[in-house]
Amino acid sequence: MFESREQLYNKCLYKAVAILVDSEYGKRNMIKRYGIDENRISVVPFSPSLNIIQKTEVDIKNKYNIKGNFIFYPAQFWSHKNHIYIIDAISILKNKGINLYAIFSGADKGNLKYVLEYAKNIGVSELIRYIGFAPNDEMYSLYKNSLAMVMPSYFGPTNIPPLEAFFVGTPVCYPDRDGLREQVGDAALLCNLNNPDSLADNLISLLNSEELRNNLIEKGIKRLNELSETSVTDTLKNIFDNYAPMLKCWKV
Repeated sequence: MFESREQLYNKCLYKAVAILVDSEYGKRNMIKRYGIDENRISVVPFSPSLNIIQKTEVDIKNKYNIKGNFIFYPAQFWSHKNHIYIIDAISILKNKGINLYAIFSGADKGNLKYVLEYAKNIGVSELIRYIGFAPNDEMYSLYKNSLAMVMPSYFGPTNIPPLEAFFVGTPVCYPDRDGLREQVGDAALLCNLNNPDSLADNLISLLNSEELRNNLIEKGIKRLNELSETSVTDTLKNIFDNYAPMLKCWKV
């Protein structure tokens, strides 16, 4: 996959009239790694998916037999999505007498069997729910009813699930890494991916403090509004308007 993407980027980027990226960090990386003129790059942040806007209520705990609190991680099962980190944190909590469930949704990209076997081997398989590719009408409730959306991915620098959690009003636990920190600002609890105790401590804090939860929800709404200030429609209009005089120079 990496090689095919690199072939595509190297073929297309240098011919593109304009390039859209989803963050300032991504823009800096584009300039550094591909030598692209910064004037050809426009930053347009991601937006939450339309599935989240449809506020369909589903009894998630009853449907998936969850007897307590749960966290939610929507991600394909690639190894870099780091589901193992969550399982380790769940194990740490269990050893402290806290049974916290985790719902994983997403397609198997080759790592699902290993992840589920890992959970079984360390004794927390009863706390893990793999639901496959989540139905669209469940997405709002999966976020809304979770203690937090936890996304310990090694890759970024931006991802859509934090924005969806902000929109719904769900706290976010996110990696303390360059680029990913930039996306969420102060609206998420940051985790050290080298230490699952970091996530476990953050989840205990959320379990014990309604004030912390409400504070994160307010900051999440504010951060989403900040990211939404850039209009993709206006950006594209400016690109097309600036290119129109050059387009007149040859027959299409």
